[in-house]
Amino acid sequence: MTLNNQLKTLSILVIDDDDFIHDMLKHEFGQLGVYNVKTESTGKNAVERIQNGESFDLIIIDLIMPEMDGVEVLRHLSEYHFKGAVLLLSAQDQRILDTTATLAGAQHIKVLGAIPKPITIDVLTQKLQKLFTESQPNTLQVKDKISLEELKVAIANDEIVPFYQPQVAFTTKQVKSVEVLARWVHPERGTINPAAFISLAEESGMIDAITRSIFRQALPQSKELANILGRHLNISINLSTDSLCAIDLPEQIEDLANMHDIPCSSITLELTESRLIQNLISTLDVLLRLRLKGFGLSIDDFGTGYSSLEQLKKIPFTELKIDRQFICDATNNNTSKAIIESSVNLAKTLNMLVVAEGVETAADWDLAKSLQCDLAQGYLVSKPMPLEDLIIWLNGKQSW
Repeated sequence: MTLNNQLKTLSILVIDDDDFIHDMLKHEFGQLGVYNVKTESTGKNAVERIQNGESFDLIIIDLIMPEMDGVEVLRHLSEYHFKGAVLLLSAQDQRILDTTATLAGAQHIKVLGAIPKPITIDVLTQKLQKLFTESQPNTLQVKDKISLEELKVAIANDEIVPFYQPQVAFTTKQVKSVEVLARWVHPERGTINPAAFISLAEESGMIDAITRSIFRQALPQSKELANILGRHLNISINLSTDSLCAIDLPEQIEDLANMHDIPCSSITLELTESRLIQNLISTLDVLLRLRLKGFGLSIDDFGTGYSSLEQLKKIPFTELKIDRQFICDATNNNTSKAIIESSVNLAKTLNMLVVAEGVETAADWDLAKSLQCDLAQGYLVSKPMPLEDLIIWLNGKQSW
């Protein structure tokens, strides 16, 4: 389904006490082909709609309103397990908007953005595109919840396979590396996004089995790719914190790399910042030996945890990945832009490579490039794909 057809199916609620905002947004949505737009002037009336069973794909929320403010509206949406997305729109200070977005995320509400008034049609279009982009590939509905037994069978049968997302240099547009991402290719349900099964894997202690399975499959595929291209592409593989508990992990990965004639220096191991702190002391031994063997270490989702600087001080990372939310927000959010700028400056001082995640638009590309990020990764370059599709893609695009 094309974007235009997708837009026509949207049901939107605008909550704002300013009739001018109602009219402006209805006009802008109309230009985009979205006509199912309802409006409310108070948060109280909007919440009553939800209570009465009305369903919306997107709710646009002002923060300051009579009777019930935007923060209270979010609280009620969380209580009613609202399944759509919200877009925060206010004349308030950007930091207040950002904090409100953080609160909504903690309440398990999908936030498309926190935008100062007035919103332009270009920004509105970008946010609506994000609404559809983040809902693909197909995510399982609650009724299709995965069981632990299904997950065990999937791991045993190698149904969870590596997909590859290219990373290209901002300066030359050449493909420099690929990130390896786990995807479940289910025989009946099709390709399942990791959001549908990773939490279960972590809670059940199966995440290490998935990590090892991805390594076992990705390294021979990387060798196959090198033979076709005539050169080694750097590959980045996510490492679970559970895997870091294995004291012999560096030797295991080194043995796999040697078995497939892959230089350790062409493998980067990604660690998610928000989870790393939980086991930092017990895993320093493993991380140090990985670096001594030549593997790269990447701190993923940088800026989303609470101890970013402390972790950079303690662990010899070689790469810093700017979280996609900062990239997405930075074109309209000076706070996010400042965070990226300071992160890049810090990384350069520490001789680290900087990867901008979530580059989805030309504006994202231009901004990240202007801030001196080294590599771009995101849907603007390419979606994650299986090896056979990657080979075709690379043959057509040695430079992007």
